Amino acid sequence: MTLLAIGAALLMQVPTGQPPRDTLRLPSPRDTVRFGVPAAAPAPARPAEDSLAFDSPATRDLVERVHTTVGIVPAGLADYRAQLESSVYLSLRADSTAGGELPLTVDEFAGELRWKRDGGLEQRIRGHRIRQLAPTPYTIGSWLDAPWVVPHLYGSTVDALQLSPSANRRTTMTRAVHPFSLRGPEFYRYTAEDTVRVRTQEGVTTLVAVAVRPRAEAPGGGLRLLAGTFYLDVDRAAIARARFGFTERQGRLSLTEAGLYFELENALVGGSYWLPVRQRREIQVSSPVLGGATALRLVTSLSRFELNTGWRAESPGSRLVRDLARGESAFAGWRDPARRGEDVLRIGDFADLREAIRPPSPDAGPLRLGFRAERSSHFFRFNRVEGLFLGAGARLEPRDPLRREWSLYGTGGFAFAEGTARGELSARYHPVPRTGAPQYTVSGTGYRRLRDTRVFRPAFEWELGYSLGAAFGGADRRDYYDAAGGELFLARRRGPLTARIGARGERQDSVARNTESGLLSGGSFGRVAASEPGTHTALEGELRYARGAGAFGITPSLVASLWAEAGVGDFTTQRLTATLATRRPGRYVTLIARGDAGVVAGEAPPQFLIRFGGGEGLRGYDDREFAGSTAALARGRLLLHLPPYGNRPLFRSGIFLFPPLRPALVLSGDAGWSDISDEARPSLIRLGGRTTEGTRYSHGIGISIFEDAVSVERVWPGEGGEARWYAGFTTWF
Repeated sequence: MTLLAIGAALLMQVPTGQPPRDTLRLPSPRDTVRFGVPAAAPAPARPAEDSLAFDSPATRDLVERVHTTVGIVPAGLADYRAQLESSVYLSLRADSTAGGELPLTVDEFAGELRWKRDGGLEQRIRGHRIRQLAPTPYTIGSWLDAPWVVPHLYGSTVDALQLSPSANRRTTMTRAVHPFSLRGPEFYRYTAEDTVRVRTQEGVTTLVAVAVRPRAEAPGGGLRLLAGTFYLDVDRAAIARARFGFTERQGRLSLTEAGLYFELENALVGGSYWLPVRQRREIQVSSPVLGGATALRLVTSLSRFELNTGWRAESPGSRLVRDLARGESAFAGWRDPARRGEDVLRIGDFADLREAIRPPSPDAGPLRLGFRAERSSHFFRFNRVEGLFLGAGARLEPRDPLRREWSLYGTGGFAFAEGTARGELSARYHPVPRTGAPQYTVSGTGYRRLRDTRVFRPAFEWELGYSLGAAFGGADRRDYYDAAGGELFLARRRGPLTARIGARGERQDSVARNTESGLLSGGSFGRVAASEPGTHTALEGELRYARGAGAFGITPSLVASLWAEAGVGDFTTQRLTATLATRRPGRYVTLIARGDAGVVAGEAPPQFLIRFGGGEGLRGYDDREFAGSTAALARGRLLLHLPPYGNRPLFRSGIFLFPPLRPALVLSGDAGWSDISDEARPSLIRLGGRTTEGTRYSHGIGISIFEDAVSVERVWPGEGGEARWYAGFTTWF
């Protein structure tokens, strides 16, 4: 609920956009001649400083052709009507998660868009339904009171909608210097990239990608600039697609980082007019205080265009009209614009623009030093070993975004109850990200860390939330050991797939409980499990696939991972673990499942064994009750949704609404098994654990609401032990 309020408060800058799927991108190798410009009269000589704005004379000629046409709506286009489908997401990405983003709320809109040449714009909403993980009396969609669709890319300014969540919710516009206005070359540098060929009803059309970046020596005056890539129709000298973000300048000390991004894709309608078919606007705010990043994402699809209908607006200007139909008839044939073709949109999609929108100051040096922790745990954490830990972080990197391929990051802090300093220093090489290209990172790190011994970890885990639960709720279910050493890793990520391989060498040592309870709670923390001191040198590798947050959430998800390590130091231990988590939501039935398995070979010390119990999902048993060198744990939930089945708000008044309860009968089951090898049996005795001695299972029944976010359940152990009640947020997946 707090995060939803934060997202609404950040709505002072709301943007949208992304590309259509009704055009087919044809294979196109990199051309020696980047694009062809139709023959024209020889241009007059340009001053030498033009080389600061253009990478070649051909690029300059094309940009100047677009200058003459971009501000003019083509003759013959008086108005249009289009069917509209929009999805509005408020999502959270935790900095310590193994899965993807977690949508907190999803608004879905169906309706139509009408535009008129004289500037009239009407976005009429016929259907509005919501899904909520955070049960609040409002959503991002309920705040919106102005159109969020960019009706076309013609014009001499770039307008970004701003909504203020104040009592009067005034709608204002903030404008940036358009790269293809006549003054554009004073502020930007243009670089031609690959050509793209798209198939339209008129045949194959050639588009030229032109990268636009702010010039360091651009005039001042407080004007907003942007950075991105614009796809230009060579034949029509028009903008067909655009992908950009607004610039910002930051100081050395920053606790938050914000970005405003657009992806706008048009289709050639009527053989002459580039009109929007898919758009994405997104505002991102990241902060180590929040422990990750939040995204306010608006994705819209437009289809079934009707041109020159003779429409006349009821009132001048732009307006959003909520003309809601009864039932869900407006959603006939609905397809979520944010998940078409199984695409999953992520905060990381704008990693390249996030770097590009920070232009270097013309009088600054070649390097930039920023004081900002990368993770919430580097800034603040609380557990029964360290007590309160406070720290800080700093990053050194090239100032020029185009050369920002390496960085040095350091963090350090002090654990007050333990009286111990911990931190790390990392050197990284990461080529400047490009859209659609794999992202590589090579990193070498020296560190002293408090490491968590858990093997079966949740796919989505908010580190800050865990620390707050330990500090104020007295709940710390983890075991730890102290690790000091170094690691070297290579990681490659493309879309939902991540591969990581490397080596580490570290000195491991046991730790003890140094604080009895949380800051406010009166309960008592348990002891920390035993660890064996020694030097661990190992090769490690991981393969992970993540679409969504896993079993916990409100959208379809799938998270799968395989992780292996082979020790060659004091601990000649090998360990292999696998995880699979999925969620398949439906109108009447939702299936949620997760499975974990692991095997440890060799003389494993206690900290290498696999422990699990109620905290990991075997809910009829105590926390960390079972352990072994081989273990498996499976759990599942079947939600049988009860009336009312729809996702329409039950009641609304202005921006406030009563969200759909989405009640469901919950049937749950879980099972766990573990065994111990002869080599690892002494470590199990030191750990104070036991094997399951066969399969242990439990089952339960209950009622949940708000997409299974909150539930009340009764759970029985399989062998007839004492039943337990569970009530509250469903987070154990």
